[in-house]
Amino acid sequence: MRRAHGRTATTRIALISAGTAAALGLGGFSAGTAAAAGTPAPDRTAEPVATAPAAAPAAVGQQVLSTFTVAYPAAPYRTHNIARAVELINGAVVEQGDIWSFNQAVGERTVENGFVDGIMINDGRYVKSPGGGVSAVATTMYNAMFFAGLKPVEHGAHSFYIERYPEGREATVAWGTLDLRWQNDSGHPVTVRASSTDKSVTVTLLGTKQYDEIRATKGPRTHVTPPVKRTIAGPTCEPQTPLEGFDVSVDRVFVRGGHEVGRETFRTHYTPRDEIVCAPESPTATPGTATPSPGTTPAESDPAPSASAPASPSASPAPSPASSSASFSASSASSSAS
Repeated sequence: MRRAHGRTATTRIALISAGTAAALGLGGFSAGTAAAAGTPAPDRTAEPVATAPAAAPAAVGQQVLSTFTVAYPAAPYRTHNIARAVELINGAVVEQGDIWSFNQAVGERTVENGFVDGIMINDGRYVKSPGGGVSAVATTMYNAMFFAGLKPVEHGAHSFYIERYPEGREATVAWGTLDLRWQNDSGHPVTVRASSTDKSVTVTLLGTKQYDEIRATKGPRTHVTPPVKRTIAGPTCEPQTPLEGFDVSVDRVFVRGGHEVGRETFRTHYTPRDEIVCAPESPTATPGTATPSPGTTPAESDPAPSASAPASPSASPAPSPASSSASFSASSASSSAS
């Protein structure tokens, strides 16, 4: 029996968010979270030691567990940073019981590590910083893990929703504070294959199938919260369009032999993405300050939406379980790569 590991996952993420919430504005438990509950899921009792996966070719006879593609609008910084992250994760082999870590595999997003300045989210709005755009790789890997049926260990959603990513199935990263980690509990080695173009990134996980199919079922938006308008003065201002905040749940359904054998429900809370208007600097304006519309208070914000839509995932098998259920919680970062 795959035990309901939601409490374990929730506790693990809670420890992370408690240590970083003040500095990062993590909304994992009040504004921007992901959590889960449902029918029992595969047994995940192992508590592995994180190890650095080594690059190596796929083992003979490995099958495609899952493949996922995220599309995005072309931008020189995004193309460069995504390609660099892909270069660093491609070919990794994660042995049974080991944990794959985005931050460990990719390293700090610095100029010295091959990254350039790009758009990132900080305190609810877009800013420029090295590594901007790599969350597209994190989101793609998260979905590949999701549809491979592997065990999530740590992940955090963006504080506000970004339209090019699947609702409730996306992840961001922040060096030193928020990671994307998953454990290979499939019973066999898993190989990472990653590639990118100027408009998309794809991650494929290879291994030994344990399920016939893994499905994702999304619920309706609830607890919808409207955005506010904020006026920012200063040279660092990046305009952004408004979008409502909301809660959403996504079920991960494990199928074998035509029957559901496990289910996990991931719940995500997004804060509103406020409209940011960049005003010329003036003697009365303080650079970087936000002015809410009358009768409103400042909230989280996000960049202009992309017209790109995430590609459809290829759901496939992974570990072996009996019917079970689980619950997860993932923090949302207000400082992260977009």
